[in-house]
Amino acid sequence: DVAPAARDAWHALLQAAHARAGLPVRFIEHGWPTPIGELWDRPGLCGAFMCGWPYVAALRAGRAFRAIASVAPDWPAYEGLPRYRSEFLVRADCAWQSLAEAAGSRYGWMVRDSQSGWNAPRAALAGLAPASAALFAASKGPYGNPRGLLRALADGEIDLTAADGWYLDLLRVHDPAALAGLRTLAYTPWTPNPLLVAGPDVDPAAAQALADALLAMHEDPSHAPLLRAAHVARFTRPDPDSYTVLE
Repeated sequence: DVAPAARDAWHALLQAAHARAGLPVRFIEHGWPTPIGELWDRPGLCGAFMCGWPYVAALRAGRAFRAIASVAPDWPAYEGLPRYRSEFLVRADCAWQSLAEAAGSRYGWMVRDSQSGWNAPRAALAGLAPASAALFAASKGPYGNPRGLLRALADGEIDLTAADGWYLDLLRVHDPAALAGLRTLAYTPWTPNPLLVAGPDVDPAAAQALADALLAMHEDPSHAPLLRAAHVARFTRPDPDSYTVLE
């Protein structure tokens, strides 16, 4: 739901995949301030995105979501791989050239159960923190979603933040004005990106049918416009073990 056009593209793509799998589904409107965990707790979840970090946490807690598919975005930087990273953002007039120069400033974060908006930037910043003092003068959050972070940064409430680079790439296509006056200062390392999952209560056969449909979409020319509109190169078979690196 980066922007209306992005939402429409993803709805059309997922509707086609579910139809190909023979699965009738209902789309659920969900967004901040409703916690994302509330969505993942719903029964019958089939083909919803889940951040890799809470996916691993759920596995550790004995609540195994079924991994359906990962996404390889179609921008060259992703190199055809199901990965993403976070971008550290500052205002365009900021003179900093490195994260280390941001020490003593005001940092803004999204939510604590996000890989891209909390865990990845926290890991990247950990090595910069002095042993006996805080890295930042203030740590502000939760801002709830990337849009909240961007507004807070543009309005001067915070001086540095980190947001999902996949989200930002979509924003650059669909609503570049939202990034006006902002620039990228640094990146976190690449990690496995959010994956499509089915809830523990969903029939494994239904989840497998959806996985088969998604994995074959890039081979069907009739689906090329749907993939292109959503900026998806292809869906890939997820490797659940690869997500343990997020811990």
